[in-house]
Amino acid sequence: MNQRMDAKTHTTLFIGAIAIIVAALFWSIDGTFIRPHLYALPAGLVVLTEHLLGFLVLIPFLLPRLRQLKNLDKKSWGAAIWVSVFGGFLGTLAITQAFFSAIDGSVTFATVIIIQKLQPVFALLLARILLREKLSRQFYIWATVAVIAAYVLAFGKSGFTFHDVNFWHGAAFYALIAAFAFGSSTVFGKRLVNHLNFKTTAALRFGITAVIAVVYVLLTKGFHAYTSVTSSQWWLFILIVFTSGAAAMFLYYFGLRRTSASLATICELFWPFSAVILDYFFNGNTLNSIQIVSAAVIVISMYQVVRRGKVWQGLKFTAHVVNGEGRGKKLGTPTANLDKTDLDCSHGIYTALATVDGQTYAALIHFGFKETFSNTLSLEAYLDNFSGELFGKQLTVALIEKIRDVKKFASRDDLIAQMETDKKMLRSITLPQQS
Repeated sequence: MNQRMDAKTHTTLFIGAIAIIVAALFWSIDGTFIRPHLYALPAGLVVLTEHLLGFLVLIPFLLPRLRQLKNLDKKSWGAAIWVSVFGGFLGTLAITQAFFSAIDGSVTFATVIIIQKLQPVFALLLARILLREKLSRQFYIWATVAVIAAYVLAFGKSGFTFHDVNFWHGAAFYALIAAFAFGSSTVFGKRLVNHLNFKTTAALRFGITAVIAVVYVLLTKGFHAYTSVTSSQWWLFILIVFTSGAAAMFLYYFGLRRTSASLATICELFWPFSAVILDYFFNGNTLNSIQIVSAAVIVISMYQVVRRGKVWQGLKFTAHVVNGEGRGKKLGTPTANLDKTDLDCSHGIYTALATVDGQTYAALIHFGFKETFSNTLSLEAYLDNFSGELFGKQLTVALIEKIRDVKKFASRDDLIAQMETDKKMLRSITLPQQS
């Protein structure tokens, strides 16, 4: 069973990584061919328009989940606001302003690029601190190789020295803000998509960002700039929605749901990789041997980090048993309701070891919304072969493996059948020696 589970896990990781890579490809197309035609417009107006149009496309995915949004915990709402403010709004404004400084010649592009590429460094550090993601040493080695290769790819043709970088220019500050904003948004986005499906997450981000952008444009009195938007630029905004905007974030959160934040930030390096490749095919800018080798190293590194991207090593927590509705007992699988619903792991059904009163039991853990019933958020535990009263007791739980997502069942019988199937997964768990 473990081999089957490992194969399933690796398949999930590869699917998630591919989705993020495709999203990064859309972003590189945007930066290379689309967004340069919008530089004449105020940055705030561009952010507002692409997010407002994107939200209109994504809102059908949000409306059916309004009840779940009402039941989100404070930590998840904080993550939603963070990714909207930093990833959706502030990061976009900052990187746009940084490149404006490079375009007008007041600072070199090297200044912007060398600092903005600190993004994966911020993401890896924050994922370790906030999400407690711990991957293998080999993962971090290959991740470092990928980041270095991305630098070499960017500067491999023109060459680079630190004399090219003006760390004290305002553009450097904007690039640093963008790197932190995007890197941290990967981490907080992972926290959010753990607790919402990817479609709702994308819609929520675009909605909140649009509101923030409206306030910003009002304060800066920028709405008058809409009179100067040409018909071709409106078509570009629509193109952005279905490529690098709503569509890309839809794919990105689909992938982030299936990977760790640490793996996702390395997969995002496909953005500069694909930008250089597109520049070669469409603009005829040839790659030298150093860039070709660097591009190959990025591809190899991405493959290696995906292979080593399994972050799950068993989350441990303690919680107290509280009153529930008694529905599990009526369904033939009595569960204990726990008072902790802010775990930094994805919603789903897990196998686990649960210890109470010094005795350890094989357990199933349900973490997520009660899709079949009230859509309320819950954390519940089923202890195999336990008899007695759990109410008021403290459980120490060590999660072992996620076996499936939470889902809505068409009937009571379907739910009971699935619960019986889930309980069979406990047969392979070896219990520690009891004292």
